[in-house]
Amino acid sequence: MNFMTDPTQQTPLPALAGFGYEEMLTELEAIVAEAVVRLAEEEATA
Repeated sequence: MNFMTDPTQQTPLPALAGFGYEEMLTELEAIVAEAVVRLAEEEATA
């Protein structure tokens, strides 16, 4: 069995592997906010 290609052989990670849901959500929100600003700036200069 190949552990890299067979998903049935993979062991699940502990829930969120020590990085909490709130921290992940905060990071994603920041990434999206930066992308929105960057797109608006690109549209304004186009």
